[in-house]
Amino acid sequence: MKISVIIPMYNEEDNVLRTLVEVNMVMKNYEDYEIVVVDDGSADDTYRLAEEFSSDNTHVKIYKQPINMGMGRALRTGFEKSEGDIIITIDADLSYSPEHITKLASELLNDETVDIAVGSPYMEGGDVKNVPFIRLFISKIANKFVGYSMPENLSTVTSVLRAYRREVIDSMELESNGTNINLEILSKAIATRYKIKEVPAVLEGRKLGRSKLKFRSKTISHVLFSLYEKPMILFGVIGLLLLLIGIISGIYLFYEYLLGTLDPTRPLMLFMVLMIISGIQILIFGFVATQISLLKREIYIVQKENRLLRKKFK
Repeated sequence: MKISVIIPMYNEEDNVLRTLVEVNMVMKNYEDYEIVVVDDGSADDTYRLAEEFSSDNTHVKIYKQPINMGMGRALRTGFEKSEGDIIITIDADLSYSPEHITKLASELLNDETVDIAVGSPYMEGGDVKNVPFIRLFISKIANKFVGYSMPENLSTVTSVLRAYRREVIDSMELESNGTNINLEILSKAIATRYKIKEVPAVLEGRKLGRSKLKFRSKTISHVLFSLYEKPMILFGVIGLLLLLIGIISGIYLFYEYLLGTLDPTRPLMLFMVLMIISGIQILIFGFVATQISLLKREIYIVQKENRLLRKKFK
């Protein structure tokens, strides 16, 4: 089976040669492989250095996007250009060492029932080294929160370190341009009943260059994705809170009624009614949104079948 390793890069001139050398060393253990580098509109020498490396190595293919379009778009380009039966994605800064490629590939090569292998530093057996506390804290919270919105009990959902069978990628209509593509793939894979397995991984802090991730925008986008996947997280909490406030107000008014001090003209009466009605309405909105979310998953299944049929008869 041919194995494709996709590496999205953006302004990684400090890492590009080191990364390609180390990844290529690992891939020499396989007879048929390719390393697909997608330069996402870098403004430094990333593309030139990658091109120079590929000129002496026929297994390395370089593609350049005209402008910076985001990790998601770079990965989608890599998926379209790659030819492997197994596709592995990895960070350009080697936050996960290339040895993880072998671990992930082995899961798919040795077990035909596994469709996606996810490298996880947060599961038992995984580890994190030399990562700044704030970044690690945000990452763990994000993975917990986003993971809760998905049916599978996964400890890591935001990592790019993964291995996919070609069929998985070919069956999906991917749309994300940013880091949300990693969440989109998992969401659609779960909806279409692909088997996902987590593999212990070691996450290390960046040694060269600067991180391109904007944690604020990334966090916001992940929260919005979670609410899109499980709308009851938002509607349920707000609806129950308003309903609880209304019920507490009602208990207090009933207490005053028993004491004989209740004034029916008090604004609290109207406030109680508004809270109870609003809470019920928002809970209903949440129920409807949940049904729409379930319908969306059925659409993913239809899209999967259609794409695989088109692929088969090409």
